Amino acid sequence: MSEQYGAPSPADGPTTPGTAAVRPDAVRAARTPPSEPVTVPDGAAASRPRARVSPGRTKVGGAWIGLILGAVVLVFLLVFILQNLDPARVQFLGMEGTLPLGIWLLFAAIAGVLLLAIPGLGRMVQWRRAGRSGRRRP
Repeated sequence: MSEQYGAPSPADGPTTPGTAAVRPDAVRAARTPPSEPVTVPDGAAASRPRARVSPGRTKVGGAWIGLILGAVVLVFLLVFILQNLDPARVQFLGMEGTLPLGIWLLFAAIAGVLLLAIPGLGRMVQWRRAGRSGRRRP
């Protein structure tokens, strides 16, 4: 392909419509402005893996996203508690207490999370034990 303005050269083959398939590198070269040289990799360069521009998703990036989302949830929780400061009396199994409504609802949410987390933790322990016993066998 000729270097000037990304125009095809006679060596590129037929140029009449419908006589040849459009090559992706020819389309890219046609869109390239004249100030940028067109580079076509040779066979060795084409077979080498390309360098990644961005690292993609990483564990550290996931930790930062989790930290930011956790902070946003805590801010909403704080606003919720501060807006529900009316005292509420709760009775449960003969016990009685008076705290702000927002605090009682926070306790209820924590209890719900624990009810979901404890069985999940037990299942993870079972998987870990099963994985260890599977590795010991020759």
